[in-house]
Amino acid sequence: MKLKICLFVLLSFSMVSHAQKITVSGIVKEKSSNTPLPGVSIIIKGTTIGSISDFNGEYSIKASMGDVLVFSYLGYKSEELKVTSSNVNILLVEEAESLNEIVLIGYGTQKKKDLTGSVASISQKDFQNIPATNIEDLVANKLPGVQITPAGGRPGAGSSILIRGGSSLSATNNPLFIIDGIPIEGSNNGPGILSQLNPNDIESFTVLKDASSAAIYGSRASNGVVIITTKKGSIDEFKVNITTNTRVSTIIRNADVLSADEYRAVVNSIGSSRTPLGSANTNWQNEIYQPAFTSEFNVSVSGAIKKLPYRASVGYLDQEGNLKTGKYKRLTALLNLNPKFFDNHLKVNINLKGSFEDDKIANQNAIWTATAFDPTQPVHVEDQTYGGYFQYTQFADNPAIALINPVSMLEQVDRVNQSYRSLGNIQLDYSTHFLPDLHVNVNAGYDISRGVFRDAAHPNYFPSDLSGGYIYYANPSREVRNLLLESYLFYSKEMESLKSNFDITAGYSYNDFLSTNYSYPSFRADGTQFPNSEPPFPFDKPSNAIISFYGRVNYNFDDKYLLTASLRRDGSSRFSSDNRWGTFPSVALAWKMKEENFLKDSKSLSNLKLRVSYGITGQQDGIANYYYQTGYNLGFLNNRYTFGDTPYMTVSPQAYNPDLKWEQTASFNVGLDFGFFDDRISGSVDIYQKNTKDLLNMTTIPLGVNFGNQLLLNIGSMENKGVEFNVNATPIKTNDINWTLNFNATYNSNKITKLTNGNDEGVGLFSDATLVNTVGFPRNTFYLYNQVYNANGMPIEGQVVDVNNDGNINAADRYITNKSALPKYLLGFSTNLQYKKWSISAAFHANLGHYLFFQPYNSTVAITDFQVSQNLNRLYYDTLFRFNNDTQRFSDFYLQNASFLKMDNINIGYNFGKTLMNSKLGLGLNFTVQNVFVITNYDGLDPESINGSENGYPAPRIFALGLNLNF
Repeated sequence: MKLKICLFVLLSFSMVSHAQKITVSGIVKEKSSNTPLPGVSIIIKGTTIGSISDFNGEYSIKASMGDVLVFSYLGYKSEELKVTSSNVNILLVEEAESLNEIVLIGYGTQKKKDLTGSVASISQKDFQNIPATNIEDLVANKLPGVQITPAGGRPGAGSSILIRGGSSLSATNNPLFIIDGIPIEGSNNGPGILSQLNPNDIESFTVLKDASSAAIYGSRASNGVVIITTKKGSIDEFKVNITTNTRVSTIIRNADVLSADEYRAVVNSIGSSRTPLGSANTNWQNEIYQPAFTSEFNVSVSGAIKKLPYRASVGYLDQEGNLKTGKYKRLTALLNLNPKFFDNHLKVNINLKGSFEDDKIANQNAIWTATAFDPTQPVHVEDQTYGGYFQYTQFADNPAIALINPVSMLEQVDRVNQSYRSLGNIQLDYSTHFLPDLHVNVNAGYDISRGVFRDAAHPNYFPSDLSGGYIYYANPSREVRNLLLESYLFYSKEMESLKSNFDITAGYSYNDFLSTNYSYPSFRADGTQFPNSEPPFPFDKPSNAIISFYGRVNYNFDDKYLLTASLRRDGSSRFSSDNRWGTFPSVALAWKMKEENFLKDSKSLSNLKLRVSYGITGQQDGIANYYYQTGYNLGFLNNRYTFGDTPYMTVSPQAYNPDLKWEQTASFNVGLDFGFFDDRISGSVDIYQKNTKDLLNMTTIPLGVNFGNQLLLNIGSMENKGVEFNVNATPIKTNDINWTLNFNATYNSNKITKLTNGNDEGVGLFSDATLVNTVGFPRNTFYLYNQVYNANGMPIEGQVVDVNNDGNINAADRYITNKSALPKYLLGFSTNLQYKKWSISAAFHANLGHYLFFQPYNSTVAITDFQVSQNLNRLYYDTLFRFNNDTQRFSDFYLQNASFLKMDNINIGYNFGKTLMNSKLGLGLNFTVQNVFVITNYDGLDPESINGSENGYPAPRIFALGLNLNF
């Protein structure tokens, strides 16, 4: 009996001892470098009890003997270890991180290794390391097939984004932008499409380039889709981030015009000038430009309140323009909430963004005027009739024919555009309790904005002196209210017995777009209303809507063979009932060759996947909302017709086309993804062809056929063919050094293949245009005369080739140059080197094969024959032109190859780490130079343009000093 009691006591003691919690501690390190890993999640398997490793990789957790600890960290293989002692150390093995990266696709996500379409994605860690004004700057020249061209140096100005050459002539070539699940329209009262977003809030930037990946967005995806996500909070830790930077920007160089002394010498050599010389020595470009200062401050707070993850941020930007009086201010705010309910069955994403922009717009016409204004005239005079500014007072009765003092254009005109915008949505994803593999997703969102515009001139401003100045104030000027409601079902299933898994998506989407454009009368500076300025109606409310049904299937067999098929059907109110609906299918296949037995054991090859896709996308942006039906325009007060003593408003019909339908682009893509040495070297190659039919093209029609001589028709076709290459490499990765490289290259060939239903010869050739769209050539091709040169290789003024040998020089002698404003090759290169606490990064890009028409004043006719004598470019010293010859305006002498190589930026940073002992405060400093240098043979100021001529507002060089605080 005593023996039994002893055994029972011993057994009970043993059980109690076994169940007793102990403190388990250890260090988590990376296996390859043996360096500590901070932020590793350690969870007791089967529970919610967990811990996180600190900066030194150390952790501690309460556990029982025999418990299993699960160690997980992004980019590393998860490991499980059984607790057998109070000390558990572990080494984690790095995965091929890029392959397991989660990539956003339309209505869902996929691992990069399972993608079947051509998708380019870049996350925060790979953004351009610069203080960015707009989010386009973060990814510029980082993505193959994506051309990002700055709109110029105006403060706040964004960039144009062209994917694989664009697909349209008269419609837009902008991609569709999706911000946290909300599609946005391009026009929103700001200076750029995306100007109201704070770059510091952006988490990732994904581009869907081929039809397979983009066709799920159907009618709006012909020019590609850009999906942008903002940063979210984490339940694991509380973070405070403060960033601030100060920038100074300067104009790199001025236009190469004559100085005052050189101008006088030219006037004396030709004998006279139309307007008399002055006695001043004025550099007008120096008078309108200034060094510009920018300050930016951002603060964000993220973490969780109990189990409610959140991130909140506020940002403020104050940016001066290099053109005097210009200034751009932006205030942004963001709140993201991401709670989960019902044991994670219901996931909620609430995204709210707000912004205010105050854009004081300097008159950019002053830039050209400064290059043309007589440098012998002063800026200011004693006479205060026109505010103390020199003006050509002999034209006071008709100022429109005179040049205006460029400084007065800036200082006597006040033009301000303000924009208030809010963008938000709530997205619910419910994994049904009765069938967890079935998800119901509902997304409701809005995009609203309100603009205020003011334009005023002083009463003594020379051009408006006769009217006593002017004031136009529009509050509001425009309001936008776009609403979104969509819902889809998502079902996924893994069938191990069949070595298969698949998922199905089926959904519905409704987009409603409403704009209200307000009209107001104009007033003199003293408040008196101008006669006949009362608008015929106070506002206009154009609206349109899109209803969509869509579906997609992804199938994976044996983790080797992948299939994706999608179908979308869109109905748009912009088309008549006969053509309202369009259908947009796509299909893609992929083969993971690396998983085959003959490659699976290769130690050097980490990834090899072949992709093939085909699909059709559509286009309906850029079309008037009611163009398919008859409409009438109400005239202004000065267009009234009087019967007897009563004036009546006039009404005029507008051109319309009831047969207008979708523009459609069929796209074929073949791609190869590769990786070597655990993806230390990785990349992709893509070959594509896009054929656009039913081009939306503004076409000249015979008079009397419709209510106008031009009509928007579905007529013509265009093709883009190209190759894209991208490679990422990490040559060195040690405890102290990490060096990464990125290079991407794109070749695109664009050609218009049809423009009419009949004979295409000569279609699109206009005698008053330098850029034309005609069959057999790229869009925006130059159409010029062939210049004749002398024995010294200099142009002979007024002499061009008589192409048809009829003895006359006219438009029939112009030729299609086969030289386009669009580059054929795009190159991008970036590198980042980290050594201990130091870092240095640099980025370059090149555009090759595009042309610009550079025709400054280089004939003394500008001095002798114009109403006001104007300055010349130094090109005059080469040409010595003296006459006003109409053919010279269209001479190919002025057509220049604008290929270039730019160093976009260089950044040097130092991370001080934790600034105080045992402190959680981290400090970093960085210095950046942007627009460092450009190598080109182009004679103008900036060769980067896709419009055929350089941007009027030159891009400046920027010096920035930044501070980053983390807690």
